[in-house]
Amino acid sequence: MTTADHRFSSRVRWLVRLGYWSALLGGLTLPWILMLGFDHFVRNVPWRLAWRSFYLHLFAPGYNFFLIGLLNVVSFVLLAIIILFHLGKAPLSDPPKVRQRAWALATAGLTMIGVSAWTHVSVLIHPDAQGGLVYFFLPVTLFICLSAGYAAGWLAAKWLRHGAHRHET
Repeated sequence: MTTADHRFSSRVRWLVRLGYWSALLGGLTLPWILMLGFDHFVRNVPWRLAWRSFYLHLFAPGYNFFLIGLLNVVSFVLLAIIILFHLGKAPLSDPPKVRQRAWALATAGLTMIGVSAWTHVSVLIHPDAQGGLVYFFLPVTLFICLSAGYAAGWLAAKWLRHGAHRHET
């Protein structure tokens, strides 16, 4: 194994670990970070009081911010598993294929983050009695975003790879 192959292999392993843990921890904490940020920046609540309010409502009936985090992380767990097995088991002897998988998974993750953040912020901006129901449909929506984002990223990476080959010749 050459030095370049070893560097590429270690970068892929690092990317798999980073993607796996980012998907798990980010998926769980994204709604909580948005809630704290919304209280501080939009409602002008000091950080200490925003944290206290969040902490008190973490398991409170009618609020249950922990359940919101769990409903959000369901789809991100699937993304983490796909990162672990799809990118982690990629053939390192074919770097373009590994890059294509990495781009596809990154696009899927960013799509999921965007839709999840938009959903949480929308509920925070427009609170009503039925607004909490969106959290039960969020995992299904994020599964769809995972598939669509992966397909879009895979096609974009394939198009860019073939475009680069055309310019070389």
